[in-house]
Amino acid sequence: MKLSNRIITIDRTPLFFGNDALSSIDRFLRLTHHDMHGITESGLDDHSANCGKEIFILVDPNTRKYCLPLLQEKSGILAKAAVVEIEGGENSKSLATAEKIWNRLLEAGAGRNSLLVNLGGGVVSDLGGFVAAGYKRGIDYINIPTSLMGQADAAIGGKTAVNLGHIKNQVGFFHAAKAVFIFPGFLKTLPREHLRSGLAEIIKSVLISDGALWRRLLKHPVEELLRQPADSRLWLNLISGTVKFKNRVVMNDYRERKLRKVLNFGHTVGHALEGFSIMRSGNPVLHGDAVAAGMVCAAYLSYKKAGLALADLETITTYLADGFPAFPVDVLHKQAIMQLMMHDKKRHDGHLQFTLITKPGSPVINISCEAEEIMEALASLTGWGTLSG
Repeated sequence: MKLSNRIITIDRTPLFFGNDALSSIDRFLRLTHHDMHGITESGLDDHSANCGKEIFILVDPNTRKYCLPLLQEKSGILAKAAVVEIEGGENSKSLATAEKIWNRLLEAGAGRNSLLVNLGGGVVSDLGGFVAAGYKRGIDYINIPTSLMGQADAAIGGKTAVNLGHIKNQVGFFHAAKAVFIFPGFLKTLPREHLRSGLAEIIKSVLISDGALWRRLLKHPVEELLRQPADSRLWLNLISGTVKFKNRVVMNDYRERKLRKVLNFGHTVGHALEGFSIMRSGNPVLHGDAVAAGMVCAAYLSYKKAGLALADLETITTYLADGFPAFPVDVLHKQAIMQLMMHDKKRHDGHLQFTLITKPGSPVINISCEAEEIMEALASLTGWGTLSG
């Protein structure tokens, strides 16, 4: 499906969305980084020896292989930028990896006017934004998300972070990207499990924003969605709808004082499950898979604490359990997961605060839950099988 280029502004960050998004990069760079040596209306000035030092592209092995060639084909400016590669996966989202990138930038002569281009999924977006926020007290960056997780969520909104040990997103900054370029064609490079992981963030957005859309989504099981072409109208509408919703939330509450907390639905438990899986095996589950399990728990707490109807709880649980991998929790796991949750940023006065829903499309924030109630919510995952490791 052909999708014309659209521009949305998110907290001073223009977002280019569509099949022509990558073709907009050079013009954007000429307009916004006109002070960079060697950038002219025709692209790169042959007399410039410094422009390559001004722009850096952060990649992982997969995006270097599958996405970077197309980006360099579409952008004459970025074709001559320096490439910085990190290992793929959640384990790279660390202070140690950030330090390696900072040293690489320093050795290459990057200054305060340099630009970092993050070409990758959620890990590259989060880590790259964090690196940009910290280097020289803050340099510009743009995000070019290549995963569904990145396009629907991680690349948007200016939150940057790295993990601290097993604890998710404990060190970070609010540092808005100069621009975000979403090219849906990159989704064709994704394995099925990564598409499914990104879909969890879309489902989350639907559950907290639009009850009517949730009822329509129920007619399309996860497995059916995954069989749709990545550039189908259904996928593109889901992505653009999610982006627009997050845009409205971020525009109203950039620093997450109140409204932006609705985006945390399913994430308090989800982040703890990710940390627990690292602690158990050294390899985290995919973020979306953990968030799906977290939404099951959040739905249970919504039933207990926020008046969610039993029928809605059962529908949400069934839809997610049918579409996402099992993440069962037995009695021996619960205490370790609870300990991880106690490090969550949303703890207040010793209590964990959750984003819940009174019904699909109607979120409520800052709902304090007792440990016993959270343990009951974790028990709702028990029927999913046996956790390995």
